[in-house]
Amino acid sequence: MGETTDGGLYEIFQQDYGPVGSPSFEAARENFIISSAGYAVASLLLQPKDRHNGNLLFDNLGRLVHIDFGFILETSPGGNMRFESAHFKLSHEMTQLLDPSGVMKSDTWYLFVRLCVKGYLAARRYMDGIITTVLLMIDSGLPCFSRGDPIGNLRKRFHPEMSEREAANFMIRTCTDAYNKWTTAGYDLIQYLQQGIEK
Repeated sequence: MGETTDGGLYEIFQQDYGPVGSPSFEAARENFIISSAGYAVASLLLQPKDRHNGNLLFDNLGRLVHIDFGFILETSPGGNMRFESAHFKLSHEMTQLLDPSGVMKSDTWYLFVRLCVKGYLAARRYMDGIITTVLLMIDSGLPCFSRGDPIGNLRKRFHPEMSEREAANFMIRTCTDAYNKWTTAGYDLIQYLQQGIEK
């Protein structure tokens, strides 16, 4: 989409769904917020990497769709340099839709964070089942299981030692940390320079 328009994601949503404030635009923004919260929780837990804009798509209802899970858990591009240090991608373009205030003070930002907290707390209740499901693939030979402690680190990301309130505060801090993180912008720049993938 970045190659077909002069604007960014905010402009694309207006082009596709109508002006800001219109029912169609706000419905698409809500779909984006809800799907972005699910993406944030799943990304925190499973750690997909290579999160350039060519791997983040949007469906016709405005929902975020992450594709390409070639780097996940303990693997990352570039010989595991771990350049993408945010737990999930939240680029400037994404925050324009999530947070029109630009300072994490809008109702839409608070909705996004609330959904992230609810999703994370819900996932924690199913920690053992999720870990067991991932553990079934440990002997698959997939690169994500070939280094480090993928299962132990997955368990740590659930923070079972935390109370619900502590876990909620952890997720709030995770959202704040991801907001326009410089490593996210840097990775997008690298992908643009090397691969021509629009920032």
